[in-house]
Amino acid sequence: MSMPFDVWGQRGWASVEVAGESHHAKAIRTVLGNDFKPSGTEVRVDVELVPEPDNRHDRHAVAVRAGKHLLGYLPREEAVRYSPILSRLVSQGWTPRVMARVWGSEWEGYEDRRHREFHGSVRLDLAEPHMLAPANAAPSSTHRLLPYGHAIQVTGEEQHLDTLSAWLRPEGECWVHATLHEVVQQTARASRTVVEVRIDDERIGQLTPKMSGDMIPTIQHLAEQDTITTVRAIVKGNRIKTEVVLHALRAHELPDTWLESRASTQQARAAAPTVPAPPAPNVTTATPASEPIPPPPTSFRFNPPPDWPPPPPGWTPPNGWRPDAAWPPAPPGWSWWVASWD
Repeated sequence: MSMPFDVWGQRGWASVEVAGESHHAKAIRTVLGNDFKPSGTEVRVDVELVPEPDNRHDRHAVAVRAGKHLLGYLPREEAVRYSPILSRLVSQGWTPRVMARVWGSEWEGYEDRRHREFHGSVRLDLAEPHMLAPANAAPSSTHRLLPYGHAIQVTGEEQHLDTLSAWLRPEGECWVHATLHEVVQQTARASRTVVEVRIDDERIGQLTPKMSGDMIPTIQHLAEQDTITTVRAIVKGNRIKTEVVLHALRAHELPDTWLESRASTQQARAAAPTVPAPPAPNVTTATPASEPIPPPPTSFRFNPPPDWPPPPPGWTPPNGWRPDAAWPPAPPGWSWWVASWD
């Protein structure tokens, strides 16, 4: 049985239009509920993104469903980008979910004024494919993930570039699980308590004294429950300049309902899905059809093997894309990328 997973990177606004709503007007109208007003009604609901590799029209098809109701599909060009990571999440036992803005209205028909026509639309709050899931697993010990909040800048990352290099991505950024820890620092004249930030239990920086003061009450509250404070973090940059930005509610922003609940060991150990690091570029060894295609070097274009379906002009595999398992494997030593002027 799969578990629901609210994909990361949602920011509260829906910008991705769903295709084919006109074919699913009845389902959209049902989702709008009994409070629907013909002049126009909008609701926000969680919807599931369901890859359909056996879809006879498009093997990259991704259905958008609200419970048992099919509301439409990701546009074809978006489905090509999103289906690989969504399929991977499904294969790991997760059901990807996002927030959707569902809108609908009715007006008189052009030819028959006694007949009212319904028109609906669905838009999704969907981040870029590489930002849908974290690149590392959540802590194996009991932990709680703080609710998403405004950006919090980590300081001192320049002292930990070697550690952070493991999280650099071709896209320039990725999500990770980070943990917060209360530590005492000794200065020349006195000591001070600050928050240390770790990724996979390795220090990668700290919060300013002022921001530490906003987070320490939460850390202490969870520590009393033998629970580690975990947050969403974005690692972005390159090997000479890397930044880490947390997204979490501060102590005074946490709702009482969150503070009153406790993390169960079972819930805490249900690690979120991950997006593994992409393979190194310039791979020249044989790559089975089931493995991801390596990312392109600069000024190179994708070179599909013989007997593969030809890709659209200018298309390159998005991060984590895998060819269809039914396609023949690439010949040994196949060059995935050739100079763009070839």
